[in-house]
Amino acid sequence: MSGEVPSSAEIAREAAAWIVQLGSDDAAQRRQAQQGFAQWQAQDQRHAQAAARLQAFVAQVQQLGSGPGEARAAQAALDAVRAQQTATRRRLTARAGGALALVVLLAMPAWLTLHNHPPALLWTDMHASTGQWRERTLSDGSQLTLSGVSAVNWRVSDDSRVLELVRGSILVEVARDAARPFYVQTPLGRIRALGTRFAVSYDNGQVTLEMLESRVAVQTPQQWQSGSDAALVVQAGQRLRLGGEGVAAVEDMDAQGVEQGWRRHELVVQDRPLPEVLDQLARHHPGPIRFDRAALADIRVSGVLPLDDTAQTLRLLQRSFPQLRMRFLASRWVWVDLQPVGF
Repeated sequence: MSGEVPSSAEIAREAAAWIVQLGSDDAAQRRQAQQGFAQWQAQDQRHAQAAARLQAFVAQVQQLGSGPGEARAAQAALDAVRAQQTATRRRLTARAGGALALVVLLAMPAWLTLHNHPPALLWTDMHASTGQWRERTLSDGSQLTLSGVSAVNWRVSDDSRVLELVRGSILVEVARDAARPFYVQTPLGRIRALGTRFAVSYDNGQVTLEMLESRVAVQTPQQWQSGSDAALVVQAGQRLRLGGEGVAAVEDMDAQGVEQGWRRHELVVQDRPLPEVLDQLARHHPGPIRFDRAALADIRVSGVLPLDDTAQTLRLLQRSFPQLRMRFLASRWVWVDLQPVGF
């Protein structure tokens, strides 16, 4: 073996080769690899740092909800860090070049399936998956569009029509039926249609209502459950937000711009907190977007953001806000935070 100091790229390839061996189907080979990997990481501080990075990666993976068997190779690497440092180092194999990607690919299909098709939503009456724009005609003739990861339940009786928004964003054009009022219902409030067209989003403990045409009456859960007639009327060109603390103030909005955004698959925002924007993008992005809500809350966003190419939109946000740092993994997973101090 030459006396040259290995480069960072060579160390990464070596770590990747160990990962391949740690994922062997043969139990004896895995045990031997665990011992060898432990010895390898003890030989050089940079080896230990590579092991630490791997540990951080697996911790992030586990936060995404992976099952116990989905990241066996990566978890075996963590086990090897604690294993005995007694075995001799094994020679690296020719598979090292592409092995680093393998640790991601081993678990990626299951994670992305869960992200794009959340199991709880599959039990609803109608749903859309990541990046989808799904149009439906309801049994009463009303038109419904679901945007991104969204789901609704639909109930019709002799005296009412109720569209329960379980999650996501919908655009509704209500068919007229004087005998049966039309409601959009969420845990935070109920919206009664007094006209035709409006959009509603419900995610992360907040409901946003955007009136495109005519008007609606909004009630809190306490109001409708008590049978009260009290309600807040929201007119066309107005936006209303509902949260755990109740109804926020009504604000003006560009109804035409919002409607065009639905037609063109764009997100139209005006002076909104970045976490709220990332929530919307996450329902269209093919992988998880992770961020600290409190750390990013002071960044306000205005603009028209494409939803059919969220990777491009995220990079646009990064260019618009240089204080942001975005890290992509396999072009799917995204971590958004602030640049380190001194950047």
